[in-house]
Amino acid sequence: MNRRIQSGLCAIGMLCAAAVTAESTDKNTFKFVSLTSSENQRTGIGVDFNVQDLELGAVKFSARGTYSFDDEIRAKDLMSFGMNVSLVTTGDCYDVPLDDGGPIAVEPGTMPGTVPGTVPGTVTDTPPRNKCPFGSWRLMSELTYETDQDFSNKNTVAGLTAAWEMPSAHESYVFRQFYSLLDFVPSVIRATTGRPGSDDLLLEEPIVSFTAGQVDPQQDTVREQLLGKLDSYYRGAAEISLTTPLAQFDGKDVILAYDYRYFREIDAEAAIEDANLHRSRLSQFSLRMPSDNKRGYAFVGYSSGRLPFGVDDEILQLGWSYQL
Repeated sequence: MNRRIQSGLCAIGMLCAAAVTAESTDKNTFKFVSLTSSENQRTGIGVDFNVQDLELGAVKFSARGTYSFDDEIRAKDLMSFGMNVSLVTTGDCYDVPLDDGGPIAVEPGTMPGTVPGTVPGTVTDTPPRNKCPFGSWRLMSELTYETDQDFSNKNTVAGLTAAWEMPSAHESYVFRQFYSLLDFVPSVIRATTGRPGSDDLLLEEPIVSFTAGQVDPQQDTVREQLLGKLDSYYRGAAEISLTTPLAQFDGKDVILAYDYRYFREIDAEAAIEDANLHRSRLSQFSLRMPSDNKRGYAFVGYSSGRLPFGVDDEILQLGWSYQL
């Protein structure tokens, strides 16, 4: 037991040291949480980490997972550490002419002129030319190492991931209506709590990713018991993440964050399907509380389902998130 804890802490400590130099975004966070399981009525302490796209020369490093110090709380029992290389990227969606005739790239959602987002030197009466009206894409090649929290089950996964940042609401009537549907219930809550701007569409553009890869099991006790072997197999995965404000206290927003992850083995063998191990899914909600600390906030979260290596459960989380 002590050896397991020491190994987990060592891995997390290495991640902390490596990720300190990462750019400061909401993606690069460590969360110190209490985890309460509905399945076995236990409460334990854990660490949730999410470090993405830490540049190491030509490749980028990512690490993500939840480490629970209670062996019985295992719904989110998946830690992944990987490297990726971008193959195709569409990011600079606008070309706005400068006074001297040279182009300048503008981030999606910004407009020239005197409104917020103006780029100095742009011609205010010339609209931007949108080069990616359907949002920005990133296609990358990935090599990932997956393990459970006691390092007894392990996979390596080689695959391709397409990440799609959906377009801003003002770019497309269709997407604006779609975002309005997603933001309907939060907008009602905003109106009920009296948040300023409650009638505005405040949902941030969702980010969707799709992954297809070959999984090479290094060690998988249950799979080996069912099949008598550990052959490689193909797996698809998808994820969608979005955030929107719900209320405001002392001028600071309470943020609702939602994340859904889905994994499915392609052409799984009958024994795997009968054991319901061919797919897994996890829905997560969290409320980020207002904070004067720019790099941290308290939160309450709820998750339902499981990740690969995990067990179906409903988990209540309370904790503190620190942004690197």
